[in-house]
Amino acid sequence: MHGVVAVIASLLCVTTFAAHAQRVTADLIAESDGDFSRPRDIVLSPDTQFLYVADTGNNVVKVLEPKSLRTIGVIGKKELSSPHDVVFDLEGRLLVADTGNHRVAILTVDGAQGKLTGTLRESLRRPQGVAVGPDGAVYVTSASRDNVVKFVEDALVADVGVSGGGPNEFFRPHDIEVTTDGRIVIADPGNNRLQILSPDLAYVAEIGEPGFIFNEPKYFASDRRGRLYVVDRYNNRIVILNRDYELFGRVATGKRREGARILHQPEGAEISGRRLWVSDTGHHRIVLYRLKAR
Repeated sequence: MHGVVAVIASLLCVTTFAAHAQRVTADLIAESDGDFSRPRDIVLSPDTQFLYVADTGNNVVKVLEPKSLRTIGVIGKKELSSPHDVVFDLEGRLLVADTGNHRVAILTVDGAQGKLTGTLRESLRRPQGVAVGPDGAVYVTSASRDNVVKFVEDALVADVGVSGGGPNEFFRPHDIEVTTDGRIVIADPGNNRLQILSPDLAYVAEIGEPGFIFNEPKYFASDRRGRLYVVDRYNNRIVILNRDYELFGRVATGKRREGARILHQPEGAEISGRRLWVSDTGHHRIVLYRLKAR
């Protein structure tokens, strides 16, 4: 209980820290071609050699070279339907929130090649987010059921959530991630907030008003320091929270070179060192920034 109180106390104090938030400049260094259609979340391979993109409108996962953002492969053609999220499990398999097929697709991948080798379906209806815990447990959100489920060794062990705005209630939940402190963070865009749960899916706290004026946060990424990079879709921005869920900074992604466009309804993100990849969903592209704090 002491840990829960500490988290809630830090959230209540977030407005105090807001004045000290850093402005993190972001220099655009690469952008993808125009063959994407409503790309959502993205993930680096464990060896950082490949970038995998849930290309929702094209019903595939695209494989990119991370630095140039050149497409080098396509996975899941004629197998996936409106994929939204991608993550690697502890065995190096790619888990895909295969939204239109109401399942999590499990793919064995080798670089730009992939093969469907398994699925998770129980209690899922239009899944939007998938995450893997340090013990291998798989967590999934369902937008149409407004729930969060937990699988252990492919067996359903927990199912929580109903439609609403209270604790452990959701409205179109999207991304889900296990942070460095072991807690589960869920994007709850219909309620303009994030919710924090325990590994057993018990409610801990929420991040929203007052202190954060989110407008449909959909996906996020975390770095090695435990910071969360929240993609705040309709505010067209990236908000950074520290590991205590306090406001650390905001990423300034204005025009950094001739002809560059600012973000339009972004959704997905991935972070590695000072490199930040973003799904610029409204512009149907992937962009790569180099971050520099001021």
